[in-house]
Amino acid sequence: MSTGSCSGLGVCGGARRRPPPPPEPALSLTADLSELSLDQGYHTLADCGPPRRRRDNNLNDALWLKILSCLEVSDLCRVARVCRRWARLVARLTTRPEVWKRVRAAGPLEIAARCAGARAGPCVNAVKEWRAKSCAVTVASAQLLAATFRNLTHVAVTGSSSMDARTLAPLVTDLVDLRHIDLTGCPHVDWPEWSCLETRLGDRRPPVEYIDLTDCGSVTDAGLCALLHTCPSLQYLYLRRCSLVTDAGVRWIPSYCALKELSVSDCTGVTDFGLYELAKLGQALRYLSVAKCTQVSDSGIRTLARRCYKLRYLNARGCGALGDDGVEAVARGCSRLRALDLGATDVSEAGLQILARCCPNLKKLALRGCELVGDDGLEAVAYYCRGLTQLNIQDTPVTIRGYRAVKKYCKRCVIEHTNPGFC
Repeated sequence: MSTGSCSGLGVCGGARRRPPPPPEPALSLTADLSELSLDQGYHTLADCGPPRRRRDNNLNDALWLKILSCLEVSDLCRVARVCRRWARLVARLTTRPEVWKRVRAAGPLEIAARCAGARAGPCVNAVKEWRAKSCAVTVASAQLLAATFRNLTHVAVTGSSSMDARTLAPLVTDLVDLRHIDLTGCPHVDWPEWSCLETRLGDRRPPVEYIDLTDCGSVTDAGLCALLHTCPSLQYLYLRRCSLVTDAGVRWIPSYCALKELSVSDCTGVTDFGLYELAKLGQALRYLSVAKCTQVSDSGIRTLARRCYKLRYLNARGCGALGDDGVEAVARGCSRLRALDLGATDVSEAGLQILARCCPNLKKLALRGCELVGDDGLEAVAYYCRGLTQLNIQDTPVTIRGYRAVKKYCKRCVIEHTNPGFC
């Protein structure tokens, strides 16, 4: 007789049922995440709910205004889209004239000038610097820019294929305080002829002190002469890779202005005769670059060093006709030299030894590609020029002996080399 236990299939409704598993304890929302095991991977932490949003309520408006005031106007326009609070702070900042000192614009020049003028409002006279890159420029847009921002002192329109002499003329004639012009990478620009500027300028001359025409391949000798005649206050002129500039234009530089810095790098039409004329700049010239002017030799460098004795920087890289005679003239005539680039020249160890003894204050020296330089010359440079901070000996036959001499005497010198054995 059965005692009440169920056995066999089909008895009491079939197979025996397993007891349900005990319920897992629910994870409290306030549980400390540090109790979770990191062995479970990053998925565990990611599945514990969305991360808390960091709020900026602990920073007051005065501190945020101080931080945001370090940004330019173009950056403030982007910051204003983050949240309503920042938009309110940016609106307060844009009422300050000092915020509008520098404007970096994008897009066509005419549209950018109209938008910036409308946004600046009463602070339009506070704009001093205008920078634009790869923008479309017309004569009307240049006139609008000059009429809207009359107090501009710095204008930089770089990489614009539409900038030429016609569009440059309104900026030169209408901006009476213009001192800085940067037209780097504008391939079709040339300086306007004096006949086009004379009617607007009259007896006045623009107070331009800085002009950068790097990679402006359309600049000619006639344009350079017009530039010098228009800007007698010019002190800094950069004509890098202006291949149409020759001695015929360079010879007029000392007649019109006393330049402090001049670069005619990659101007293959500049020869020793051009350096004879540049030597008339005398003690005013502090910076000169004739890199890759392949027709410059010891004769031109010798004349330049004898008269420009306050020269601080000289770049003669790639002047293959420059040798020890020219280096000796530079060393004896320009004892205040701080930086010298002699890459790919015929300078030898004898020239380096004279240079080291006569220019002990040399800070930067580049000898890349100088095949006649050896350890003896480099040891002399390291011993006498203890303040050397930068040295380039790439592609030279210098061995570990010369490298260790520089490391021994010039403690703070950064050496650029291509020898893996030096490391």
